[in-house]
Amino acid sequence: MMLKISKLLTVLVVTVSLNIKAQKFDAILYFLDGSKKTGKADMVSNEETKLAFIENGSKKKEKIKINLLDKVEYINLNNNQSVTAELREFIYYFLSDKPKSNYGWIRKISTSEDISTYVGYSYDAGVRNSYHYTVKPSELYNFFFQYKN
Repeated sequence: MMLKISKLLTVLVVTVSLNIKAQKFDAILYFLDGSKKTGKADMVSNEETKLAFIENGSKKKEKIKINLLDKVEYINLNNNQSVTAELREFIYYFLSDKPKSNYGWIRKISTSEDISTYVGYSYDAGVRNSYHYTVKPSELYNFFFQYKN
């Protein structure tokens, strides 16, 4: 009985470790130079500077620099729908009259003739004094609108 349990645990550990390192999402990478690659990719993240990717027909994992990408289109093979994440520059004012700039991934959620709508997700860790929070941690949803002209 103990041998069966240890074999089962070994199989589970190997399976989980392979899934953690595997690129799970069918994706098309669009580069700033106009080229594109199709294959399996991780989900883009604002915390990462590289994206793990395996091109179709290859077994070699690449680490693609995020600053070379314009957008990543993820494809759901079950319903053939896509979700597009675009790397865009945000210009904002924070406790100053001088603008600050940062790049981040935002997801396009709709497009019409005149306006494209995007959503960006972020996390605020809150403010903690000693043993309690004065501002609780929270997840933020930021909406952006891009006009045609």
